[in-house]
Amino acid sequence: MTDETAGAARPGRGEGLVPAADGFLSPARVIMGVFFLQALILANWLPRIPDVEVALGLGHSELALALAGLPLGMFLGIGISGPLIEWLAPRRTILVSLSALCVSVAFPGWAPDTLLLFVSLFVMGASFALTDVAMNVEAARIETAFGRRIMSTCHGFWSIGSMVGSLMSGGIAELGFATGPHLVIVAVLSLPVGIFLARALPRLREVLGDAGGERHPAFALPSLSLLGLCFFVFGTVMVEQVSRNWGGVFLRDILGASPGVIGLSIGVFALFMAIGRFLGDPLSDRFGGAALARAFGILAIVGIVLTVTANGMVQALAGFIAMGLGVSVGFPLAIRAAASRTDRSPATNVAALAFFAYSSSLVGPIMVGFTAEEMGLRIGFSTILPVVVVSTALAGHLRRGQRGRAEAGP
Repeated sequence: MTDETAGAARPGRGEGLVPAADGFLSPARVIMGVFFLQALILANWLPRIPDVEVALGLGHSELALALAGLPLGMFLGIGISGPLIEWLAPRRTILVSLSALCVSVAFPGWAPDTLLLFVSLFVMGASFALTDVAMNVEAARIETAFGRRIMSTCHGFWSIGSMVGSLMSGGIAELGFATGPHLVIVAVLSLPVGIFLARALPRLREVLGDAGGERHPAFALPSLSLLGLCFFVFGTVMVEQVSRNWGGVFLRDILGASPGVIGLSIGVFALFMAIGRFLGDPLSDRFGGAALARAFGILAIVGIVLTVTANGMVQALAGFIAMGLGVSVGFPLAIRAAASRTDRSPATNVAALAFFAYSSSLVGPIMVGFTAEEMGLRIGFSTILPVVVVSTALAGHLRRGQRGRAEAGP
């Protein structure tokens, strides 16, 4: 899909012309703000996981089952994302789902038992996934409409939001706020901002039906040509999700870290993810996405080894830095590659890729939790290592089956 074909695409429900790209609230800046806010909301929850584990008296395996609510809810969101985005268009989908995410972040902090913690995370996961697919499709459409690479930068702002949210969460915890009131504050502050950003998104012409008038399936699964890319992103996202879900528990139980140090460590992880993503667009232009993903994948492997062998915070922090930088470019590169495939519409391919990404969000934390229950957190955390090795080996799929940026015509 090129600039010309984007302009010729059929209009969506209530969608209008492409707006001008200048001004402070340019389309690129607004969608970057959506990425930032979505990450900030989730990141306020993640450093509080160790506190909730203690408050509810959970073991590692029980916590793993409760945490599975988030990725299982994401599967529901992924399952309805394709047809919902086609019906509402990405802009309206973001308005609905981001508002729901802002509200639902308050729920986990008040859960009195494992079951209700699971349910609250399920609701949060569904709204998170809907927002995730819609904002990535919208970012790809803005790239097409204005002929400017922004995908890695958008994900860079996501990582900045994650860093800010992690530091915010750690600081609030150090001040003695319980998890429940803390997350209510996040919900109250984020909701009006989310509504404002969603309403400020451009009314682009619809480009989701560009694959021969395709109707989106009720549940988006990858085509055969997309499978290699999906397995690549499976390992990349697993490192990120395990680090976010179990990193705080690992630092507390193995190294005796305080809530503030846990928030700082997860924030540093997010900071270096952001650095990698801000560098991702120019570096992929210069070296190619596949070569860049391989190099960063090796760095992620080094980070895992540093973390699981750490006997002090300095080495653990170095491991978090290497992991954050190492996984930074994989997902945005894969999103761009999936959205540019010619076999199906961008929304369908992005939703299928996100299905695999969220599969790793489910498998990884559960695998670590149950292994840690029997063999300890060091062994549990190290179970992601072979998955990342395979993922790095599959980086070549980033360059296969893409439509050239200068290609004219549908």
